[in-house]
Amino acid sequence: CLDSYTMTQQLNNIFLTWENLAFALPLILVCTSYAYFKYVPLHIGLPLLGLIGLLLQLNYAMKKHKNKKLENLDEDFVRDLAGDPDEDKKAKEALAAEKTRKAKAKLEQRLAQERKANAKQQNGKKKKKKGSAGDDDEDDDALDAFYKGSKNKKNK
Repeated sequence: CLDSYTMTQQLNNIFLTWENLAFALPLILVCTSYAYFKYVPLHIGLPLLGLIGLLLQLNYAMKKHKNKKLENLDEDFVRDLAGDPDEDKKAKEALAAEKTRKAKAKLEQRLAQERKANAKQQNGKKKKKKGSAGDDDEDDDALDAFYKGSKNKKNK
C-alpha cells in the first residue's frame, strides 16, 4: 500500500524531476555565486573559496591514493592485517628461545666465574700449606672477591 502511494506521488510530481534539476542547475549556480560575492566580503569570501577548493582537491587525492593502495595490496600485507596466528606463534617461540639462550649464557658465565673462584681457592690452599701466611691470605681473597664484584657491577 505504501509503495503504491510513493509511486503515484512520484508520477504526479512533474516539477521536481532530475531533468528539471539538470536544466536549472546553471541558473542556480549563477544566482548563488552572485549572492555569495554580493553579500560576503571579498577578503573573507575568496580565501574561503580557495580553502574549500583545496579541501576538495585533497579529498580527491586521498581517495585516489587509497584506491591505488588497495589495488596494489600484496599477500604479506593482507596476512599482517588479518593477524595470521602462525606468525604470532612463531614470534612468541622466537622470543622464548631468545630468553632461554640468554639465561643459558648467564648461567654459563656464572659457572665459569665459580670455577675460577674455586680454582683460586684451591691454589690459595696449596700456597697456604706451603707458605706460612695463613689467615691473611684468606682475608685478602675475600676482600679481592668483594672488590672485584663491585667493580664488575659498575662496568655493567
